[in-house]
Amino acid sequence: MEFSQAPTPEGNQTQTQVSNSQQQGEKLPEQQEHRTQHSVIIGGRNWEYEATVGTINIDTKEVKPAASIFFSAFTVVDAEGNIDPTRPVTFIYNGGPGSSSTFLMMGSVGPKRINVPDAAPVPGAPYQLVDNDYSLLPYSDLVFIDAAGAGFSQILEKAKKELWSVDGDVKGFSAFIRAYLTRYHRWNSPKYLLGESYGTTRSAALSYRLLQDGVALNGITLLSNILNYAFTFATSDQFYIGYFPTYAAIAKYQGKAGTSVSMAEHLQAARAFANGPLRQALTQGDRLDPITKDQVAQRYAELTGLSKEYVVASDLRVVDFRFRKELLRSEGKIVGRYDARTVGYDMDQTSDDETFVVDDSFLDPAYSSLASAYLRDELGWEGKAERVGFADFDWNSMEPGKGWTWWHQLPEHALSSWGEKVPFPLVTPDLAAALVRQPTLKVLVCNGYFDLATPFGQTEYDFDHMGLPQALRSNIAFSYYPAGHMVYTNPESLEKFAADLQRFYAADAASMPLLNERPAVREA
Repeated sequence: MEFSQAPTPEGNQTQTQVSNSQQQGEKLPEQQEHRTQHSVIIGGRNWEYEATVGTINIDTKEVKPAASIFFSAFTVVDAEGNIDPTRPVTFIYNGGPGSSSTFLMMGSVGPKRINVPDAAPVPGAPYQLVDNDYSLLPYSDLVFIDAAGAGFSQILEKAKKELWSVDGDVKGFSAFIRAYLTRYHRWNSPKYLLGESYGTTRSAALSYRLLQDGVALNGITLLSNILNYAFTFATSDQFYIGYFPTYAAIAKYQGKAGTSVSMAEHLQAARAFANGPLRQALTQGDRLDPITKDQVAQRYAELTGLSKEYVVASDLRVVDFRFRKELLRSEGKIVGRYDARTVGYDMDQTSDDETFVVDDSFLDPAYSSLASAYLRDELGWEGKAERVGFADFDWNSMEPGKGWTWWHQLPEHALSSWGEKVPFPLVTPDLAAALVRQPTLKVLVCNGYFDLATPFGQTEYDFDHMGLPQALRSNIAFSYYPAGHMVYTNPESLEKFAADLQRFYAADAASMPLLNERPAVREA
């Protein structure tokens, strides 16, 4: 490998790479690495750390190399600049599928974070980057990963049919993690995953894949969970049941329901209703008698702030995008999908669906702009390609390599009438298989109350149906936040998230029940 050093305005930086060439045709750029030295005050203590931005090329079965995977790593160093290989290392990624790591890198547990208004419109640039007092860095070194074709990661055209798939994506992340462990001598470090949204789908499957590839994890943080796409794809009865507690939480926050009780009391009533009267009514389908339907609709309306007439007209089945429109329709407003605390104006009040995703519209330009500036200007990335938020596959295409391939290979002996391959991501069997094979694995499950992308009620249902042995169920702890999908955008939730992670990293599997916030089941 050829090394070169060049001074920059920050000083004490090194540039390491084989070649500066950019992708030409079907050729990937050479692997690159750029290091800078930094310090940050966290919890009143100064932490010296090394930031590394670079790429690692990965192979697929058919294409070698197949993709250039970009990462940004933050590693604590001592006074002599040495790392501690016994410190934990956490691999962090967003979801999508096909997403860059922009939101988690800029808003959550990194040493720096963006400073923007919470659940409100965000002005144009310039944006402020501040030291993150809630960083995970004191407890773990951090590696943020861009998915193939997203962020600064690049992918060859002929590799897309493999990597742009549920199982190909998991194999690709396993390949990257193992290559990182080798390059930076971290094979004997405690290893963690932190995934958000589809990143939780990836993490559950990846936990089992890594075991097959010789890597045992110490812990997994699942943030804003979706582990079974069947209910979403089919919009089955469970879809409406899983969403209902989130509807109730949003109605409470927006002052449309539950005004005389606490949020905790309101949500327990919503859980009991969803898993009792609502489930029983939906199960009957068209055979439900009008009197019972009217009674269920009345209680539905009381808990969600919708009118009983609207609930009846919806046949007790209100889909999420219609709820977003209906809750504040009288005010000409719409609530956000990722964070329903956020409210915007609705340009077409008579339509059933949203005219725009208000929270995403407020946040994405700020996060994307500052991520590009941070990675280039402060961390020294010199790649010519523009950073992209999402891989450019076609969501509507069924052709491998053009769209995302949703089929998933289940672990052996998983219960399925499809055999061991299902046409959608169902990854609770993978996580269960990983826990059975590694009983010391611990899992922290985090959800925001106001998230209409990955509702917490469905998360609870999914974990209740993993089929785990009784002794291993206590390895899993639930944590909840008064926020949306990206819980860290809310200062109160970010502080709690940081405290939860600190306790999680300090815990062993036997002490996980002390972290669990999930309330006991209550009758309707």
